[in-house]
Amino acid sequence: MADISEQINQILSEIKSSGDVEASIVLRRDGVVIASDVSNVSSKNLSVISSLISVSEATSIELKRGIFQEISIESENGRIVAVNAGKNAVLLSLVRKEGNLGFVIISLESAAKRIEKILGGI
Repeated sequence: MADISEQINQILSEIKSSGDVEASIVLRRDGVVIASDVSNVSSKNLSVISSLISVSEATSIELKRGIFQEISIESENGRIVAVNAGKNAVLLSLVRKEGNLGFVIISLESAAKRIEKILGGI
């Protein structure tokens, strides 16, 4: 059986093959990378991503909306979508501007559930 990293990288490859997703990263909530097909992830990038997730989680709880599930940021050149992948992980993807957001979110939610199952108690 493939190790955890190989299994998750296979999922990231499947996400990317849709054509709407440029790259993805799975990271722990503290910013440690579990798997990635992003070519240039710097420590500054990881710090910003980790902060984004932390603020999203805190906002969701403070406004009594429950546990963070997903966030989507629309930017000039595309979207950034982060989806909860269990208690300790988040799947973050860079989505093409012309990508079908509804399809992408459904795909990411499905992938996140598979990732959560692979990670188990990690």
